[in-house]
Amino acid sequence: MCLRYAVKIRETGGRVAALIRESFKDWVMNLILSRKTNRLAILFALALLVSSPALADGVMRGYATPHYTIYSQLSDENTWDIAHRLEAMHAYYAARFSNVYRPSNKPKRVFLYNNREDFVAAGGHPTMPGQSMGTFDGQGPKLMMIFNEDSIGAFMSSCPLLYHEGFHQFTATEIMGNSRRQWPLWLDEAYATTFNNITWTGDGWVNGHIRMEYAVSVISSAGSFIPMRNLLGISSRSWHRLTSQGRIWPIYMQGMMLVHFLHYADDGKYRPLIDEYVKQVSNGEDSTETIKKILGLQAEFDEWFRANADPHMTAGKYYEILTAMITSHVARAHACGQKFASGKDFMNKARRNRLKMPSHDSPNWLPDTLRQELLFYHSMLRESHNPFDIEITYPEGGGTPMVRVYQPRFALELQGNFELDSDGKVANVAVKYTKCVSLNLAEAKRVLGVLD
Repeated sequence: MCLRYAVKIRETGGRVAALIRESFKDWVMNLILSRKTNRLAILFALALLVSSPALADGVMRGYATPHYTIYSQLSDENTWDIAHRLEAMHAYYAARFSNVYRPSNKPKRVFLYNNREDFVAAGGHPTMPGQSMGTFDGQGPKLMMIFNEDSIGAFMSSCPLLYHEGFHQFTATEIMGNSRRQWPLWLDEAYATTFNNITWTGDGWVNGHIRMEYAVSVISSAGSFIPMRNLLGISSRSWHRLTSQGRIWPIYMQGMMLVHFLHYADDGKYRPLIDEYVKQVSNGEDSTETIKKILGLQAEFDEWFRANADPHMTAGKYYEILTAMITSHVARAHACGQKFASGKDFMNKARRNRLKMPSHDSPNWLPDTLRQELLFYHSMLRESHNPFDIEITYPEGGGTPMVRVYQPRFALELQGNFELDSDGKVANVAVKYTKCVSLNLAEAKRVLGVLD
């Protein structure tokens, strides 16, 4: 049974007015938050259909999820897709910043547009495809995004910005609690830019990597890096001045690399330091001594940067992304009774859209864009790094299959596993490296003596 409630939003004079009876909206939200099982599937069934099948200009449909109220001009399927990503993103941020996470009982607002004209009319920046924008209505910042629905490439290119701007909204509402205090600009943007690089794979996230296009940008920006003391002490005035002069991008890249260094260098040696700094600025505590300790790492950061700033610095992570996406799809096909003779058989069925996947009202649903992303990564890796092996093996006597991805050129091997709970819901999708010389594939080639 589908529960539906009607939300109609009209744009007038650049302002968006939600025409909702508050008592009915409150009833719906209480119903949503009280559900304990199959919550997301039920929430997606709350797609709000206006009376006419074709939406008139300026009219948006409303959708509710546990943490977001979404107003969208996009198709139902693409909106459900983004709703899934938003909820997965929220869970990821809440877990990553669990020591400063302050849950809000008020859903965050997201506006999804399919054209720039309406986006700008509603207050969006005329040259940006998305932003998290502060408001004066007491409801916290609203997240506004333009999504091009014409191709998977265009859709994929908007997702990193969704995670970036979504983090700004999360920080303001569920770390700082919509208070007047804010994170230092460099830190907020450094983490948000770091999250431009994370990838949702259907049942989790691949993180800890710098996408190749960002790594290239880092290298080209390095000549404009500023001393660490200037970065950590940059004022809002200086930040906006650099932005207006078109000189802020190297600072984004430097901040992102500093956060990456503090999280991952020397097997996470400095992670407690950045965690303490985040806790202090989130709670309004004195961070003077922690800043001194971070500034004392200038030489270590410079040395690490020189050794690691390479276009392929974490390129092995692309194989983790592919393995995770394959495993999530194999898991659902298995739950639907579909078996594969081989990895090649799976890829052929994926290309022809012949995978047995649950419908969108199932807790196992995956958006079809994820299948298309899987094909994109598979094609990219084959073209870049020569053919590699994909195996799907089934245990004797029954049980869940295992996915194995092996790239002999880099001695890189990954294994994907999953479980099904008693209700047939996919659970515990996990990918582990069973062989890995280095995530830096250029370094792996050097160690292995591979010649181009």
